[in-house]
Amino acid sequence: MEIVLIRHGKPEIDASGKLSASDFGKWLDKYDQAGIDVDHNPTIEAFKMTNRCSYIVCSTLPRSIESAKALNIDTPDMISHLFRECEMPYANWNYPILSIKSWAILFRILQLTGYSANAESYTAIKERTAQCANKLIELSREHESVLFVGHGALLWFIHKKLIRMGWSGPKKSVREHWDFGGYTQ
Repeated sequence: MEIVLIRHGKPEIDASGKLSASDFGKWLDKYDQAGIDVDHNPTIEAFKMTNRCSYIVCSTLPRSIESAKALNIDTPDMISHLFRECEMPYANWNYPILSIKSWAILFRILQLTGYSANAESYTAIKERTAQCANKLIELSREHESVLFVGHGALLWFIHKKLIRMGWSGPKKSVREHWDFGGYTQ
């Protein structure tokens, strides 16, 4: 049994601006609707890994589905809302004005400490991550090899869960777009 986790391609959205926390929430909505930047192609290794897998899973977000297409997967076997990115909290403050990256880091850290305004809680993320990992394991039993074209934070949580469940895989979760890791049992 094998599970391959690959991070989607680079999203086609400007992340260079500075904005308020409430505007960061609006930016998150745009991010969730963004596709991928077609100028940043998958690696040859990513294509090879994809071709080894007999079952493909995507989230319902465009960057996951478009990434599968960039990997020459016309129709994923499963497209599920369960596998969406971990929701990012945000606040309705108009000040201060920070970079998008700063807000993302700040709110992700706050989320890990229990803050969940406008998003799912850390507890809910952990529960959903367990469901995702269990579903991928179930699919790997049925199809031998499964590829999940996923999202950074969710992949990190699934990585941790698979390792805790006794799966062998990379020491660190994927970080960069088009990075992948294979897990076996």
